[in-house]
Amino acid sequence: MMLRTLLLALVAGQALAADHAASLDWSGRVSLTLPVAGVLERVEVQAGQTVRKDELLAALNPTLYKAGVAEARADFDRLTQEAADAGRDLDRVTELYARTVASTTELDAAKLRHARAQSGLAAAQARVEKARRQLAESELRAPFDAIVLARHGEPGQVITIPCQPAAVVSIARADEWLARAPLDAAQAANLRLGDDAVVQIAGQSVTGRIRALTAQAEGRVLLDVALPRAAGTYAGQGANIRLP
Repeated sequence: MMLRTLLLALVAGQALAADHAASLDWSGRVSLTLPVAGVLERVEVQAGQTVRKDELLAALNPTLYKAGVAEARADFDRLTQEAADAGRDLDRVTELYARTVASTTELDAAKLRHARAQSGLAAAQARVEKARRQLAESELRAPFDAIVLARHGEPGQVITIPCQPAAVVSIARADEWLARAPLDAAQAANLRLGDDAVVQIAGQSVTGRIRALTAQAEGRVLLDVALPRAAGTYAGQGANIRLP
């Protein structure tokens, strides 16, 4: 009886751990475009190239955006002088009013002019920031350390915003894989995001973390385990995910 109980316990213990056939896929895969319109002037990368965060990937012709910054800055400088003049005038009228030389109407008019000047200056500052932002967005930079999967854009291509803008490059994380395996809903029932999972690749065991559990058709669940990218591994490579 004791032997039978021990055997059942061993079998139950083996059933708690199971290997699930998986494959490696890109992590953080995304197609990038530019959020402003213009003519593509440069594409600095090729497929297979590794880039660092904030590295330049592509750029539009910046002429119009640089002109926009200059125009907004000139308007801001003009309104700065007008606001300073309105401030001095308000100080003068306030002093005269205190000496009963200026009327309440004159004081109110000076206050109104000053308020309008300050409001115009604030709006001009916003236009400067907007123009600077648009100039910055005329350059496409890597959002993280990445590998370039595809180069879609070429110099001379027109990027249009009212329509769905075309992708310029596609990238994925350079330091991470996703090991993906389909599971039954029952197999995924006790799994939690952030839990550890061991992934076996080419005879090597790597500890990763459960990144996602995505519901699929017919009661299936797609398991994603994020793990560090090792040399010699590649997208589509077979793997096994061992779950408790």
